[in-house]
Amino acid sequence: MLNHSELHVYPTSRALREVSQGFKDEEGFLPTLMRMDEFENRLILLEGRRQVDPLQRILFLREAARFEAFEGLNIDLELLRFFTRSDAIFKFYEELAAEAVGFEKLRQADAYAEFDTHLDILEQLLENYHRILQQRGLTDRAFIPASYEINEGFVDNYQKIEVYLEGYLSRFELELLEKVSKNVQLILHYRTSRFNKKMQERFEAYGLILPTNAEVIIDFSAKTLIKEIPNSTKIDAQTFQVGERSEQVALAFEKIEHMVQEGIDPEKIVVILPDERFKAYFSLYDKLNNLNFAMGYDYAEGRVYRSLEVLSRYLGSFEKEERVLLQRYGVDLEKVAEAIPSGVCTVTQFYGVLDALGLLDVSLEKESDETARHNERVYEKYLQFIHTFQEEELRFKEWLYLWMKALSTITIDDVRGGKVTVMGVLETRGVSFDGVVIVDFNDGIVPASSSKDQFLNSSVRAFAGLPTRSDRESLQKQYYKRVLEQAKEAVIIYSSSENRLPSKFLYELGLQEAKEGKASLGLLYGEAKQSVVQQDPVVASFDARAITWSASRFKTFLECKRKYYYRYVRKIDAKKEEELNEGAFLHQLLEYLFKEQSHYFSIEEMEEKLYRLMDQLLIQDDAKTNYQKLLWKERLKGFITSQVAHFESGWEVVEREKEFSGEIGGLHFKGRIDRIDQDATRTLVLDYKSGSTSEAQKSRNLESLNDFQMSIYHQILQSKYQNISLAFVKLFEEGKIEEITALEEKNELLAEHIIALKQTTSFIAEKCERLSTCTYCEFALMCERGEYL
Repeated sequence: MLNHSELHVYPTSRALREVSQGFKDEEGFLPTLMRMDEFENRLILLEGRRQVDPLQRILFLREAARFEAFEGLNIDLELLRFFTRSDAIFKFYEELAAEAVGFEKLRQADAYAEFDTHLDILEQLLENYHRILQQRGLTDRAFIPASYEINEGFVDNYQKIEVYLEGYLSRFELELLEKVSKNVQLILHYRTSRFNKKMQERFEAYGLILPTNAEVIIDFSAKTLIKEIPNSTKIDAQTFQVGERSEQVALAFEKIEHMVQEGIDPEKIVVILPDERFKAYFSLYDKLNNLNFAMGYDYAEGRVYRSLEVLSRYLGSFEKEERVLLQRYGVDLEKVAEAIPSGVCTVTQFYGVLDALGLLDVSLEKESDETARHNERVYEKYLQFIHTFQEEELRFKEWLYLWMKALSTITIDDVRGGKVTVMGVLETRGVSFDGVVIVDFNDGIVPASSSKDQFLNSSVRAFAGLPTRSDRESLQKQYYKRVLEQAKEAVIIYSSSENRLPSKFLYELGLQEAKEGKASLGLLYGEAKQSVVQQDPVVASFDARAITWSASRFKTFLECKRKYYYRYVRKIDAKKEEELNEGAFLHQLLEYLFKEQSHYFSIEEMEEKLYRLMDQLLIQDDAKTNYQKLLWKERLKGFITSQVAHFESGWEVVEREKEFSGEIGGLHFKGRIDRIDQDATRTLVLDYKSGSTSEAQKSRNLESLNDFQMSIYHQILQSKYQNISLAFVKLFEEGKIEEITALEEKNELLAEHIIALKQTTSFIAEKCERLSTCTYCEFALMCERGEYL
């Protein structure tokens, strides 16, 4: 018979549910069931203190960081940047407190004083932070181990407490259990292996020598080993390698189907995701709702949160792409400009703006009832946010960032009713499954890396008695080992795309042989192909004489008839580039440079004017633009030196961005020449090049040449200028002036192409044969070519 005065503690909610199911047929009173984290919280009493809000503590830590020496950590105090770094600081403090390790001990461990300065700063920061919390009657997880009392009233409710341990306990957690064991009989259940030696060493400090590879039951009150069951279970798992990461989904579905056919209950099958972000793939392809996602769905994937993300990016850059996205999400840009305050605002004013923009998932109306609160979890966050930050004033962007962080923790339960469970590895603690499928078993994902070593290296950690990276990885390995041992059938899958390697843990498990996974991709892409096979378009009426040709249009016709059809017949515009076009900007820069002066005889003068113009034309003051300007200034030094020497030899600029038009062989051409220079007797036509000139300058196999730009210039201008020559200016190659090669042969070939064009009355818009031409073509996707496909 079970005893209601007993308390059983398990690591996860899922473990509690499994145990509850097992008690259904029992008679008598059931024991009280509780999760481990809830048990620890109930044990701790904080007299006259309450825990600080997880977001509010970041503001307090930033306030504590306002001392001169803090600059030594190279952490920006601007809220958005500080937020991302503060997490590592808090984890560091919490770990020191949980392991009862002080800064003095760390200094002793740091034999070479490698971290000495950082430790001084971090210690000062912690003292400042502690003082700020004390002034407000608050405390933090980092200070609880030094200021708590045991809740004896809670412990005295039970005659016996049994704790089913899994994983690692800090010194503070063991201290809690030790104090509990003095008030009530405390029984611990634990499973040992070579991967949790650290915990076995912790138990040795209490006089308990635990066998390795065994299930043990410990009377922690009496400090005796009650029972040990050797664990000789061998892992029997199949390992598969697939190419692309998404192929793992198809193979996982196949293996699940096989397990069900073998008689395994779908509710006893689990898919484990070492990287929980991979759930998006499984969710996308789970068309029949066979899966149940234990971690739920992220609120951050919804429309409102995505809109807030775009709004945040827009307020940081005001880029066109963000404007378009905001409009697509239904946000009124005029309201954005009107409603958002320029200075600081209160949290109430912040929510008023969000409500006006339609980006608040709760109603602010007083008469709002339960039906209006269509997202209760958002409403709870809203009430907590209002209460916590009622005294604060921040800039709108800072409020938005904090609110997004609050919303990012919300998950929405999966209620579709799928039988097969999908979960992360931590959720497997305390539960077992008959069928196990683990995906993403790649190096760098299994075991997952940790950010806790940011301030200390492993040797200092080991000396100070802190868990090292190896200890944390071993803990994860133990989770995988246990769930695989208890499975009747197990499958491990990893991908080899992008040179990924399988996890080294495979070899530690003795699973070295991997089979080539041949997944049926029909499971993912079962629908018929949606695209229609397109016949090559035919241009039935074509008259080259009626067209005004440019060098680029001429080149496009020779290079790819399909591209010509899309651009000049259908008149489909290419997507405008959001990024700064390097070539176009440099042409504009040099036009302004020589507009001011036709020649320069001083390197210093030319440099000064070029750099001034660059700053005037690129007024943005962001890191990317500043880096680009520094890069150009460095790469154009050779060009400046070369140009000064060019001008000293008697040349000067007579035309910039010179437009021209004329006839060649009966066809009308027009264009724009970058620059024309002249000396006493000669004319030099120059074309700026920031990239390679190898294709335009080739002198052999000219029958495949498509670029006749300089030949067109020559044919049009030779009647207007005497002693004309043409050259490329290689901007990033010391400004070298490279004269055009094989010009006569290219002119003859141009004449042949013009004759052929005049005889063409229709053509088939075929795709080009040379696939390399498609690499940077804006119509690659329309032609079903390029990296997208």
